[in-house]
Amino acid sequence: MPNELLSVCIPTRNRARYLRELLAAFAQQVAAGELGADQLGFYISDNASEDATPEVIREFARQVPHAVCTRNPANIGGDENIFHVRTMSRGKYTWVLGDDELLADHALVNLLRLLRENEPGLVLAYDAQYDLRLRVPQKFDDFRTFAQECIRTNVHALAHHSLISSNIYRTDCYDFNYARETLHTHYPQLYGMIRPLFKKRAAVLLPDFPVIIMRETPAAAVDGVWISNLDAIWIKYFKWLREELQLPELDPHAPSAHARAALKRRMFRHPIRFLKNNWRSLFNPSAYIFIFNRLLGRHP
Repeated sequence: MPNELLSVCIPTRNRARYLRELLAAFAQQVAAGELGADQLGFYISDNASEDATPEVIREFARQVPHAVCTRNPANIGGDENIFHVRTMSRGKYTWVLGDDELLADHALVNLLRLLRENEPGLVLAYDAQYDLRLRVPQKFDDFRTFAQECIRTNVHALAHHSLISSNIYRTDCYDFNYARETLHTHYPQLYGMIRPLFKKRAAVLLPDFPVIIMRETPAAAVDGVWISNLDAIWIKYFKWLREELQLPELDPHAPSAHARAALKRRMFRHPIRFLKNNWRSLFNPSAYIFIFNRLLGRHP
């Protein structure tokens, strides 16, 4: 039997200053909402951090005593650590949250209420700054219906929720074995989640309140390294999704085309703003490779 309604699972490594801000927001909202262990569980997996992360975690555990915190004796890799912390979940719902996200005000109280009242298969918590274009709040009968609406309104939304923090799913709607098989894809969380969601015909919800706010870290970057073949990864995933959901109208290249057009607009209409927002990328060779491939529509 689940211990709590929602398990918040946070994988982390060497991001103490970001993690401190995130955990402080959680502790504040837990105290303000008087949210007990029957509603929320916290699971943190420290992937052998070499900074102040252990100290930050200990401070959070003092504030939220029922938090479960583990530390890997050696760095097992980001994907493996995410997979590990996901298995720690004991709740009816699981939320794997990036350690560098920002938590919106009142997010926990609103989210718990939404889960209790609707019992969905999936809540999609898009970055509050993202131009979603879909009507909110909105409830879809299943993931296929949601995908169809994205194809009509904003196909890029099917890619944007690949951000691991955007998906709060019913724990029984996750296939750990299939996720393990797809660990090499960068998106095992999607492969492991969408298949059982669709088979169970579980509802998908878009809330009308903010849950997370992304920092300026590019979505195409993982631990500071830009994924140069991101569009190839997307295309492979969307081919799988088209077959899995029986959606012949889904063009696997469409999300990349949308993202390429958006990148060109940001770069050429507002070049100074683009450089200001991405100045760290000037010192990162992987960023140049990614931008070059995306602008030219190359899929290495």
